[in-house]
Amino acid sequence: MKKIVFLLAALIAAAGVSAQQRTDKVEYQESSARNLEPEQAVMITPMIADMEVISDKIYYTETEAFRNYAVTSAIVSFIPEFKKVALSRAARAYKADAIVGATVDVITNAQGKLEITISGYPAKYTRFRNATTEDIALVGHAKSVAGDNNDGILKNPQGQTRITLEK
Repeated sequence: MKKIVFLLAALIAAAGVSAQQRTDKVEYQESSARNLEPEQAVMITPMIADMEVISDKIYYTETEAFRNYAVTSAIVSFIPEFKKVALSRAARAYKADAIVGATVDVITNAQGKLEITISGYPAKYTRFRNATTEDIALVGHAKSVAGDNNDGILKNPQGQTRITLEK
């Protein structure tokens, strides 16, 4: 019996030593012939669509999406994303593709939660078509006017952001 126990202990010790000395061998091989192919490019024909305003000016206030978030300084950094949620929900509520001339007002309500109100004109895209030369010239003109070296005005036209931290 002692011989069996001794033999078993010797086998376990030998296995442990061989496991510690064992290294994993990795082989890697790669072939690539795509570098020999001629360059390919895809061009997409620009599309133009009209927007049809489908109702009078709306006022949509979103609170449900933010009911689990007390307004804290950490939550303030998420407000740009919360505004997108409110815009999306307003468009969905009015079966619109977009809100034209949207104004976004963000406040902290009496319960300490965010309240985001969207006002604007619900609109749907209509009359999709391939862009003509005239359409492309119009788009180029619109970009030159919009980027008139006042990019800050476009990014935050209201400039009415106010954050108050309570102690």
